[in-house]
Amino acid sequence: MATGGRGALSLLQSYGSDSDGDSGYTSEDEKKRKHVFSSPLERKRKRRRADDEEEMAVDTPSSSSRPGYHQDSVVSSETVMGDGHQRPSDHTMDTTSHQLNSNRSIPLPSELLLTREIHVDDSREHQGRVRSFPHERGNWASILYVPLHLGVYGASFASFMASLVAMCQEQNVILTPSSDLHISLTRTLILQLHWIQPLTEDLRARLSQVSKFSLWLHGLSVYANDERTRTFLGLRVCHGRNELEDIVSEVDKCLAEYRLPLFYKDGSYHVSVAWCTGDVSENLRRLLPQLENICSQYFSVETDMRTFDVNLLNFKTGNRIHNIHLKHEN
Repeated sequence: MATGGRGALSLLQSYGSDSDGDSGYTSEDEKKRKHVFSSPLERKRKRRRADDEEEMAVDTPSSSSRPGYHQDSVVSSETVMGDGHQRPSDHTMDTTSHQLNSNRSIPLPSELLLTREIHVDDSREHQGRVRSFPHERGNWASILYVPLHLGVYGASFASFMASLVAMCQEQNVILTPSSDLHISLTRTLILQLHWIQPLTEDLRARLSQVSKFSLWLHGLSVYANDERTRTFLGLRVCHGRNELEDIVSEVDKCLAEYRLPLFYKDGSYHVSVAWCTGDVSENLRRLLPQLENICSQYFSVETDMRTFDVNLLNFKTGNRIHNIHLKHEN
């Protein structure tokens, strides 16, 4: 066993320090190859020379970036043609192309170059009406209301409105018939765009639990907006006030979360049937007895016109209307 151990030791000693990774060949050619190419010291030197050459290639600036560089200095890199003219080399053409591309910029869209126009309201375009608040980009005028549809009574109601307008005109009060009959349940709200969807969803969640109902109109009253820039002649809601108050109570809770103005306290629910610019409420109130007489005569004939079924509410934001359906009893 001792002899075998010495034999193995002498076999290991026969390999030099370069035997790491030995392929097993013992020919003279193989020994020369390992000695010439596989020396660790030589490999380190080769790597150092390669690193130095790479650093020199990176750090050496191009001729076009050197101080004092002129076009004449590239003559040596150009090819002289047979007629004596010099043709730029590929390197010169590539450098020139790179300089042109670096100076080229992407034009801005024309919309960004235009200055933002200041919106100016012209009351003549809105039948003399004046905004209650200034127009600003991103602000959306919004309101919740009960829509009233005349249906087959549209023609007779238009005749009724014409009689009211004619009576007022005889007393120098010029009224314009309302084109959109509704009962307001909020003030005019100013909403940011990102409020519209969540507020609509909150209103729909609350009001979808309110049961549908009917309301009844009776009598005329005079109203004016907060700024006293418009005066209205309206039909009062008689039956259905309690249901409207319940709706307004739920709506106010929702508006309070957005810190929006609540509806009028002890407000009179009504349908504006005609309006005029300015505050002429006193003159119009003096005409109420004659106007009430016309109103009584009309509803004595069109008795069904007093009653409206309320199945849904409209939440208008800008020009878009969101429908909120009330609960249908089984």
